[in-house]
Amino acid sequence: PASPLHSSGPSASTTLAEQLLKVQDTCVICPTQLSQHVALAALEGGEQYVADQIRGLEGNRAALLDALSPLTAAGAGGAVAGGEGAIYLWARLPPGCQDDEGVVRWLVQQHGVCVIPGTSCGAPGHIRTAYANLKPEACAEAAGRLKRGLSELVARGGTS
Repeated sequence: PASPLHSSGPSASTTLAEQLLKVQDTCVICPTQLSQHVALAALEGGEQYVADQIRGLEGNRAALLDALSPLTAAGAGGAVAGGEGAIYLWARLPPGCQDDEGVVRWLVQQHGVCVIPGTSCGAPGHIRTAYANLKPEACAEAAGRLKRGLSELVARGGTS
């Protein structure tokens, strides 16, 4: 039978689809006044505002890249990617440390720093780190803890 959400011909029921289109239409053409004011401020702020905000992230990105450096050190076997157009970095964990959820749990318990296990994002054996939501001082502190944890992880060959 045809789905009420997708028309597969003249016999398909369109009642639900018609109602959903009414809701969708209203959402698109009737933004709240607050949303309109925010959008106007963003437009009036111009490209310089955006450039300033992005420039403010450069220090955090550099701190996080340094924190992940133990994974890419000679012989460690890890890799780091991302950050060119996003506010996060991906890091492949080295051999012997592929249990990303276990690594994340260990980093939290032993080093007081939290990252996202790659398994949660469809990339087992990796970790995901974000650098946009912290003030530079807090990011530097967290990056220091992460670097110490990853250095220990690589040196020990795992969390055990």
